[in-house]
Amino acid sequence: MARLSTKNFIKTVFIEQLKGIIDYPLPYHAFMIMSIGIEFLGKCLKTDQSIWHTKARGESPDSFKKAIREIPSLNKYEPYLEKYDLYDGLRCGLLHSAQPGVRITLSSEANSKNETGHLVEDKQFGVERINFKCEEFYMDFKEACEWVIEQEYEAGNKMNGDFLIVPDLASYSLYGGDNSSPTSSASILPVGK
Repeated sequence: MARLSTKNFIKTVFIEQLKGIIDYPLPYHAFMIMSIGIEFLGKCLKTDQSIWHTKARGESPDSFKKAIREIPSLNKYEPYLEKYDLYDGLRCGLLHSAQPGVRITLSSEANSKNETGHLVEDKQFGVERINFKCEEFYMDFKEACEWVIEQEYEAGNKMNGDFLIVPDLASYSLYGGDNSSPTSSASILPVGK
């Protein structure tokens, strides 16, 4: 059975694999992952929670905002949290509708060197907007991931445990006889035993 710790998950998925997506280039996909990733990093900082999945109302926006307010490389986005409603316009827009809210625009060097720069604010058709440039956003996000990985967490904290468990074929059966029920399946991740 392969196990992937939380810190290795962040390193593998949010730093290494995401960089490959940007370099491919698939900037729109990268924006989706980074928007979700910010919320995840905020959950990492919630040391009062021993589990990853809670059904508490307001959990997602709280985690997203916590990451931006507490992680140094994301602090530059704090002035835009409320002004442009980043949680709803960026994270929820991309996650639930596959498009950002009307007040957020996205650009990438992969598309054109002449696209709007990072955190450039403008006004079109009477609507104030802010632009995110993928490559610069990734640098801040990567630094945030590294910062979360480098933090010390108390013994027993969810950050010190396994995050994903990939069962071996011999120990897992779809037809019963399951020796140990996996908590998650992630065979797409390169994990060591």
